[in-house]
Amino acid sequence: MKIFIRKSLILMSIIFLGKLCDAQEKQFINPDSLPPLSKNYTQAVKVKGGSTIFIAGQASVNAKKELIGKGDFEAQVTRTLENLRTVLSASKATPADLVKINIYVVDLNSDKLMILRDHLKDFVGPNPPVSTLLGVQALFNKDALIEIEGIAVVH
Repeated sequence: MKIFIRKSLILMSIIFLGKLCDAQEKQFINPDSLPPLSKNYTQAVKVKGGSTIFIAGQASVNAKKELIGKGDFEAQVTRTLENLRTVLSASKATPADLVKINIYVVDLNSDKLMILRDHLKDFVGPNPPVSTLLGVQALFNKDALIEIEGIAVVH
């Protein structure tokens, strides 16, 4: 009986330690030696463990490939983030699992930047992923104003 209990305890310990080693850890890195950043920006994210999900550029389109919000940047941001959330959900992930996003905005200006920051703040929460924002001349559709691609890591 003692051998059975001992073997059971050893097996449970191995399983528990294995789960600890497999656990996903994210460290958000903002070195003090670099200029202070806004609350919506992270310099680096270090990830240990988990599965990586690469997300293609999402835009303001519906299931029929119709552009939503023609001429309305805020409407396109909202729909683009909804589509990104849909892809994350289908991948068993959430916006909090994002570690990197690239954002492409046609004719980037300060008004668009403020709209984007407000929506992203609510979307990603207190620990924003690493991000790159690019002003571009055009996207896949002449009326598309924004596209966001990402990388997420889930346990």
